[in-house]
Amino acid sequence: MVARSHARGLLVLCATCASLALTHVAAAPPETSHWASSMASSASAADTRPFSAPAALAQPLRSKMQSPLVRELQIRLRHAKFLATYDAHDRFDGLTRAAVEKFQKANGLRATGVVDQQTWDALRQQSHDPSEAELNNTDVGWWFTGPQHRGYIKELQHRLSQVRVYDGPAHGELDERTRAAIAAWRVKVGLPESDVMDERTWTRLIAATRSPRYAQLFERPPEKGATAQTLDPRCTTGKVICVSKAQKKLSYVVDGTIRFTREARFSRPGYDSPEGDFRIWYMNRDTVSKIFGERTPMPYAIFYDGNVAIHFSDDFAENGYAGGSHGCSQLRDYQAAKWLYEQVKVGDRVVVYQ
Repeated sequence: MVARSHARGLLVLCATCASLALTHVAAAPPETSHWASSMASSASAADTRPFSAPAALAQPLRSKMQSPLVRELQIRLRHAKFLATYDAHDRFDGLTRAAVEKFQKANGLRATGVVDQQTWDALRQQSHDPSEAELNNTDVGWWFTGPQHRGYIKELQHRLSQVRVYDGPAHGELDERTRAAIAAWRVKVGLPESDVMDERTWTRLIAATRSPRYAQLFERPPEKGATAQTLDPRCTTGKVICVSKAQKKLSYVVDGTIRFTREARFSRPGYDSPEGDFRIWYMNRDTVSKIFGERTPMPYAIFYDGNVAIHFSDDFAENGYAGGSHGCSQLRDYQAAKWLYEQVKVGDRVVVYQ
């Protein structure tokens, strides 16, 4: 089942990728060891906070209510991965009700859409006390990747220069000059002054800029890679992205010559990364998945089987094989993912095999 609605560039689709509905929205972008400071990602920060204990609920929360407690409810539903939004508000709207119903069903509660004491206690035990930043919709942490990915920082610097808040080189270091430019951009678009490039800030930036070409950021193609991949015979003719699940490798191959090889990650237990000879049917630089109750970025997504794609994964970069996708083939090298995206086009082949 695929549902689409278009708006100008962003694809919002299945979580760390893969196989359910997708909504196309655009002008916003698209799992990160960010700085252990005030700039730590909201996800990382949430991981270190304890879950809340049960507590008395002042009054049941239901559809059409407006209350600060509804704002806390939305943040807690986001923590528990039932509400894929990044801003909270006081209105108990349809999205909030649907998230409550999903939470109740998942926890064996009667799915009324009304937050009673039993629902509230169950939710508190799967969420954290909201921070002031979360309650005020200010900084929610670095968007989809951190300073350790030079390729992303280069792209960020290039985009900041396009909107004339940064006049330095695209060198890939998140230095004071770059952070000051982020703060200036936030102020320019009416956001609280901060040097955090969170999702709302990035959304506005990509809507106001063009995506820099690989050659504008890097002098040469990515290194071929130190490890080899044994190719399936189907990968030896023409231009093909060759993906081996058993070898945990992905190679870009042209007429049997491997241009580069990188480690790849596939589906977590309970999901499947399909095998076969596919054709690329869609490509999108700024993909965000929100199917699984959280907003998961999938930069440089190359779709080859329904909603299954090849894409960069910051979660793979940070956590390695401890995690997994919902079907996608993931790369943890941002530079290689960007280069690969520019080498292929719709109609090119992707071969996935054991």
